[in-house]
Amino acid sequence: MKILRTKWRNLKAAYGALGTLLREESTFQIQVFGAFLTVALAYLLQISYLEWLIVILTIGAVLATEAFNTALEELCDHVTLEHHPRIGKIKDLGATASGLIGCSALIIGCLIFIPRIASLL
Repeated sequence: MKILRTKWRNLKAAYGALGTLLREESTFQIQVFGAFLTVALAYLLQISYLEWLIVILTIGAVLATEAFNTALEELCDHVTLEHHPRIGKIKDLGATASGLIGCSALIIGCLIFIPRIASLL
């Protein structure tokens, strides 16, 4: 029973952090908006089951990477708010991870959606 209470507290903390991301991080808000648009487009274009799996996994990867990047930035800012070359490098690496997954998501979206949209024209 204690394990369940601990897991429940952890789950509540995670959802609280999700709320923080949605309230405070404009990049995350934009990505969530993009995710909703992507899901709507996927529904309208009636993508296949496998394509749905890919889209959902890609959305999750983008949002999770942005959450990790935000956590990394928060940690760096906790360590020092002053300019420090190594802290700057760490932040740049985190931003690069977000950029890479964003580019991958864009390519995946193009591969799934462009042929379906083109067939409608």
